[in-house]
Amino acid sequence: MYSSLGENEAPADIDSERAFLSPLTTAFVAESMPGSADLAVTQSENNATPKDDWHGLSFLRFPASVQAISSSLSTWKWPSPLSSPGIQWPSSLPVTDLQERLSALLLELGLGPGSLYDKLVNAPPDPAIHPECEWDAEVRLGEDLCLAERAFLGERRRRMRASFARLMEVPESEVDERDLPIVAIAGSGGGYRAMLNTLGSLTAAKNLGVLDCVAYTAGVSGSCWALGILYSGVAGSNTPEAAAAHAKDRIQVSYLDMDTLDALVTPPTNSYLLSGILRKAAGPTGTASLVDLYGTLLSSRLYVPSNITTIDPQYLSLHFYRRSVDNGALPLPILSAVQHVTRQEKAEVTKDVADKKLPSVDVDRRRSLDHWHIQERLPHDVRWLWYEFTPYEVGCDEIGAWIPSWSLGRRFNNGKSAERKPELSFTVLAGIFGSAFCASLKHYFREIEPILKLLPVQLYGWLQEIVTENEGDLGLIHPVLPDQLPNFLKGLNGQLRYGSPPEITEQDTLGFMDAGAELNIPYYPFLRRNVDCIIALDASADSQDLWFTRAEELAAKRGLKTWPRGATWPCRVHPSEEGVAPVSHIPSFEAASPNAANAKLALTQESALAKQTDKQGATEQRDIPKATDNEKPSSESPSHLSACEIWIGSSKPTDEVSARLDDLDEAALLQRDGIAVVYIPLMPNESRVPGFDPFSISTWRREVSLAESQNLLDVAEANFSQSREKVVRLLRAVWMRKKMARRQREWEARLEHLRAQFKSHQ
Repeated sequence: MYSSLGENEAPADIDSERAFLSPLTTAFVAESMPGSADLAVTQSENNATPKDDWHGLSFLRFPASVQAISSSLSTWKWPSPLSSPGIQWPSSLPVTDLQERLSALLLELGLGPGSLYDKLVNAPPDPAIHPECEWDAEVRLGEDLCLAERAFLGERRRRMRASFARLMEVPESEVDERDLPIVAIAGSGGGYRAMLNTLGSLTAAKNLGVLDCVAYTAGVSGSCWALGILYSGVAGSNTPEAAAAHAKDRIQVSYLDMDTLDALVTPPTNSYLLSGILRKAAGPTGTASLVDLYGTLLSSRLYVPSNITTIDPQYLSLHFYRRSVDNGALPLPILSAVQHVTRQEKAEVTKDVADKKLPSVDVDRRRSLDHWHIQERLPHDVRWLWYEFTPYEVGCDEIGAWIPSWSLGRRFNNGKSAERKPELSFTVLAGIFGSAFCASLKHYFREIEPILKLLPVQLYGWLQEIVTENEGDLGLIHPVLPDQLPNFLKGLNGQLRYGSPPEITEQDTLGFMDAGAELNIPYYPFLRRNVDCIIALDASADSQDLWFTRAEELAAKRGLKTWPRGATWPCRVHPSEEGVAPVSHIPSFEAASPNAANAKLALTQESALAKQTDKQGATEQRDIPKATDNEKPSSESPSHLSACEIWIGSSKPTDEVSARLDDLDEAALLQRDGIAVVYIPLMPNESRVPGFDPFSISTWRREVSLAESQNLLDVAEANFSQSREKVVRLLRAVWMRKKMARRQREWEARLEHLRAQFKSHQ
């Protein structure tokens, strides 16, 4: 852990103007520079010392008088007229209005009596809003699903029975709850584009009767935002259609707009939005980060109702999402984040190696040979831990530790909460779920690689060499640090699952970031839930990469034999291309060999952010990485998947590779006992919205017009609707297979019972 900023570290001759830079600007600078791991300065309970200068977001940690804040603000020099790239300031906005808003905001953030901070942090929480403040929490150790989730599954099955009978067009009496397929919908990352794609797809799933037969929903990044809107009730109801309408209305305006500043200084939205970051920053170990600030700004658009008279603080409570889950009315949502874990001694050794390296590539290569064993071991010492966030629990399957969702944000010791405080606000979680900018430098390079390919081939090759040789070092560096939350594993030495990072029980905090850095479609949470079918909604910029190889690796790590496996995932390798030998038994859109697939997907698993920026234009080129000379894929004109592709795994050793649904007759389909993956990529739909490319909406867009939002929603609905026939055929087969398997078990049990009776009468 880097040392935090001290009170007297500013140069003595710094003028008041520089010392009182905008908190947004200084936060960005502080978070981006090495040595800024702790933005907030740790202090004891009794020595909160007033400060005359602020460092980054540490202004949330130190009291300042009204006079001091007003005096400092009076020294700020404002340009006239205001101008900033990408921010549309109202032409009639006087500078004095902006000054007044900022003054009001900073005064409310001051720790003085009567401030918003004082009311939120120092006043006792309302038990009607935060009943969790009267509860103590304990860490649950184990690998099983919690009791609440198991109870939910029972309720959901009871509700699904009638819906499934309607979908299958059979009498309800023919459907046994035990035979119902366990279906999950997984939404990818991809900013607002992914959010709208997920909401549009869920709307179609609801209208088609499919959603009522789904047990789980899961999201990464933008899809987490979509699920937050759906389950919070902020849209006025918990229907996908209402959630989509709310999102479409709210994202017309950027979160970097004057409306956001108004919301932060005006009741009731000011306390609603700022409670999360202020409570997180409070206390002796409180912290505030750019991720928290980003989540607060984002939430001002996504989680504020259009009619603010209906605002409810419980919209921002993950725990209260269970209002629509406990009774089985909706699938259980699973939101995702990851922790980047590096063994401390390995990180220090690797850093020492990097510090000693010389700029010359040739010398760098020679010196690296002396430390090759460190680089070889690094993948084993650097890993991603996947954390699940549900209305019931937050935890990590690989570690085997879970806490109630309402206790997230508390300090824990030896498995018990050390304090009672309000649940961590969803404003903070929204920032974590979408914090793709916390990716490592290695991820950033992979994301700008399509642009770098425009450089002379020699220069591009040289840069690629540098990244390859320093891959271990670059994978450790996060320009913007993951968000830090209190470590609920503290003190649990020797009690976690075998293979857990040994240092994790000694840390004060855990760092969380966008799960897309590890896997941009949330397959992982379903690997332990015995699902039969996963419907993957892929709106990520690298949607043709599919993330299948990484998912297969994770399934193999868990010993799951039923996951679709092999090299026949759709890698868009063209066997007919010159220099590539044709392979007759593999469809043209699939990989010609395992090496070809791995060559393409090796970089895919390292790509966490969208492969596009606003500067890259309206649409993107999705290039395929180089394979070997004999397996070189075409990047000129990649072939396209259909609107829906389905692959089914098998646990039988005779079934060496996974099968496509379209290649199986009904008898062969019934013999497949593996997990089915329904892949629905976001792609243009000329029949529904002619001439519209959904990828014209960049991952990094801060606002989307009504027309663009409606077009994307329409495309998503149409793509999902066109998948209905295949999905119904698949679910019918899974249902029949489970039904036959149950009857076989029952017949064998009766036969065994009769044999036992016969023996007893001999």
